[in-house]
Amino acid sequence: MASTIFHHWVDQLNALPGSRRRWILGGLAAIAVAVAFGLGALFGRGVGFPNGLEARVHRLATRNAALESENQSLKAQQQTASTTVAALKQAMASRDAEMQTLRQEQAFYARLIGIDGDRSGLGVHSIVLTPVKGTDAWNFTITLVNTAENADAARGKLTVAVEGVSEGKLATLDWAHLSGASGKGGIPFAFKFFQQLQGSLALPKGFVPNRIAITLHPDGGSAITRKLDWGDALAGRHGITITTP
Repeated sequence: MASTIFHHWVDQLNALPGSRRRWILGGLAAIAVAVAFGLGALFGRGVGFPNGLEARVHRLATRNAALESENQSLKAQQQTASTTVAALKQAMASRDAEMQTLRQEQAFYARLIGIDGDRSGLGVHSIVLTPVKGTDAWNFTITLVNTAENADAARGKLTVAVEGVSEGKLATLDWAHLSGASGKGGIPFAFKFFQQLQGSLALPKGFVPNRIAITLHPDGGSAITRKLDWGDALAGRHGITITTP
């Protein structure tokens, strides 16, 4: 029956005038092209992106952008962490050096306490005199200690005086005469456990020294004086000879 209907339409078309037949055929051709294009588009969408592939591509692109951003953030955090680690290593090295110095100072102080056996507090442990060749000047090294338990830091100034004979008479040269204007007021000290101070003094011509007196003037406290024979101080027999760290 379909074949009969088809032949009937063909016969009807052939019976039409030529111009009208061409117009109808052109219209049918245009309709056929439009239908084919529509079917092709639908087929392409169904075949090219089956099962929601287009949405998956979009989701993957979004996820990729998020991962890239996270990667950049992690790189920045790693750089910050590396900088922090380097700073910590430097601080630890500095702390290790400080600890080593403290251990050396502690060992030195322990030797001082072990030999003195005195826990009386602030005092002069020893003095060593060294002549300056070709002059009447002397260099000195004075070791101060603070042996009292739980003692606070000691601060103040130190002065030196020399007792002796000048022109057949006993005489005492105070710090102002020995040091000149440069040493006015004394040598400052500040320490918790011990400190070594160095300085110089000059004796006038013809002065014969017998004893040397070291006086500590602590801030807020009474003066403390220790006197040593000049010969013993020169020979270093008072106190001990220790090389500081």
